[in-house]
Amino acid sequence: MSRAKLLPTAVSDKSVITMGSSYNIHRLVWSLFSKGSDEKRSFLYRQESDGTLPTFYIVSESEPEAESKLWDINVKSYEPVLRSGQELSFSLRANPIISKRDENGKQHRHDVVMDEKFSMKKESSGKDNCPSVSEIVQRKGIEWLQKKADKSGFSIEEEQVRADGYRNHKFYKPNGKHNISFNTIDFTGVLTVKHPALFKQALFNGIGPAKGFGCGLLLVRPMR
Repeated sequence: MSRAKLLPTAVSDKSVITMGSSYNIHRLVWSLFSKGSDEKRSFLYRQESDGTLPTFYIVSESEPEAESKLWDINVKSYEPVLRSGQELSFSLRANPIISKRDENGKQHRHDVVMDEKFSMKKESSGKDNCPSVSEIVQRKGIEWLQKKADKSGFSIEEEQVRADGYRNHKFYKPNGKHNISFNTIDFTGVLTVKHPALFKQALFNGIGPAKGFGCGLLLVRPMR
């Protein structure tokens, strides 16, 4: 596990100055591990910011390699000791989606919040009857996470988890034919380990889609 923080001297680098583009942030983190365009992603990351230059928390198969003038990187071995029934506090930024088939049988991915808003709008004739976006984020976000938890060796209780920070991300790829857009929810709370081996896979492999763009890294720590 690494904490990679951009140094103030990075501001003078033109490739970093343009980090207003989320796609450039993606490329910057990728450059810590990939030496060729054909390499597969072997890491998960989470971006945090205190209002200055961003800090990245990264779980990877190998140590990151970077130019010293851009980064301050601290690396430590990540081998969590887990047991069944263990309670952990956690943080997760995820891209919750649901897959549905259209009338032609073709499968499409839908953001869980927008899908719920669309469904409720069809069923209700008045907007006053609809819950707020924050209520939908909490309810549908927890519902999505509970399904993922069942497959990832842990469990959660709705009253012990908060889902908020709903946000849209757009990636403008240079010379790309299609732009990338997805939504994220930030989850924080308490989980219970049910199957340690399966849960460890979730810690190393992530949860949900858009992992190459800063989603899916489950950060945990023991309860005190």
